[in-house]
Amino acid sequence: MFKKTRLTIYLLLVGILCAVIISGCGGSGQQAAQKETPTSESGKDQMLITIGTATVGGAWYPMGGALANVISNYVPNVKANAIPTGASIENLKSISSNKMEIGFATTDIPYQMYRGIDFEENKSFLALANNDYIYLALIVKKDSPIKTFTDIKGKKIGTGVPGSSNYKIVEEVLKAHGMTYNDVKPYPSGVSEQCEALKDGNIDMFAYVVSGSGGAAPAIVELATTTDIRFISLDEEILQKINKEKPYYLIRDIPPGWVKGLNERVKALAVGTTICVKADLKDELVYNICKAMFEHKNELDAVHPQWKQTTKETVALDLPVPLHPGAEKYYKEIGAPIRYIE
Repeated sequence: MFKKTRLTIYLLLVGILCAVIISGCGGSGQQAAQKETPTSESGKDQMLITIGTATVGGAWYPMGGALANVISNYVPNVKANAIPTGASIENLKSISSNKMEIGFATTDIPYQMYRGIDFEENKSFLALANNDYIYLALIVKKDSPIKTFTDIKGKKIGTGVPGSSNYKIVEEVLKAHGMTYNDVKPYPSGVSEQCEALKDGNIDMFAYVVSGSGGAAPAIVELATTTDIRFISLDEEILQKINKEKPYYLIRDIPPGWVKGLNERVKALAVGTTICVKADLKDELVYNICKAMFEHKNELDAVHPQWKQTTKETVALDLPVPLHPGAEKYYKEIGAPIRYIE
């Protein structure tokens, strides 16, 4: 009887000791988990910013990657990531639905969306910065029978994906010539796919908005290197007509030497690039993003030459929507002129 009581007491003590050990291990595990939670140097949780660009092969994708690196390296408590997208419209809609914080867009799309023109009114975004003008490049094979834009009637034309700014710009040019998409055979695709399709004879005309004075997109450089091509100029009267109706569409020349084989100026429709930002981001955060962009501009310029077109003199000119207050504060500090499209 005594032995049985002593055994019971022993087992009880062992159980209590194990419970204490397990409890202690559980506490240590929770503390370790807390230490592993990612935090910034200041102890704050790191904010993740997503930047919407465009399809791979164009200028915006590497430009967005460069911006993400600058933000991640120089803006406190922020990690940024650039992703390929369907470009302008998708980017602004994604900002509206809280899927991203920054998005590249051709200037016409934020202008229209913000005012509810051809889109449901959307004021979820504001302007962060303006970048270079981009051209609507119209390219055919050198031996193509197409001599003017009207010759595309009944033939296959690259358009960009439906709903994209590229698709809308091509639609505007068709409209100015008295045509619609019913008069041609649309080939919806990105810049790289259009280049391949023209090379393989699957489309009759490449039509895509591409980087301007910063140089041609890599896909077009490759096309011009491997295929004999020719550019189609738009008629001055047509360009004036479009510009008068929609002032965010501009008249520009694609300069000689833009790509191999281009030896004369080409009259083209152009549109600005506006980098938009989520309207409800804190002013201090947006101020710091702009500050990082300009203080480390050399890092942006090194990735893509189109970044060189964003300067103190141009960053806030011909804006389609109001500047974010944080951006406006920084640009006023550095003496950047601010001007809006009427």
